[in-house]
Amino acid sequence: MMGDNRRETLMRQIQRSCFVAHECALYLDCHPNNRKALEKRAQALKEKQEAVARYQELYGPLTVEAAGGNEWNWIKGKWPWQREEN
Repeated sequence: MMGDNRRETLMRQIQRSCFVAHECALYLDCHPNNRKALEKRAQALKEKQEAVARYQELYGPLTVEAAGGNEWNWIKGKWPWQREEN
C-alpha cells in the first residue's frame, strides 16, 4: 500500500485552513473592521473543524484533548506517524 491519499488530503486541508485562519487573525490585528478578512477567517475555521471531524472519524484523535472520555484510549491504536503498511 502506497499510503492513504485521503488521510494526506485531510491533513493538508487541516493545515491549509489553520494557516489561512492564522494569517487572517494577524491581518485583523491591524485591520479589525475588515469584513472580508473576518469572513475568510470564519470560513477557514469552519473548514478546519469539518476536516478535523472527518479525520478523527476515520483515523482517530489528532490531539490528546480530542481523545476524551474517562478511559485513556490514546495509545490503543497506531500512533499518528506510523504508516499503515507497518
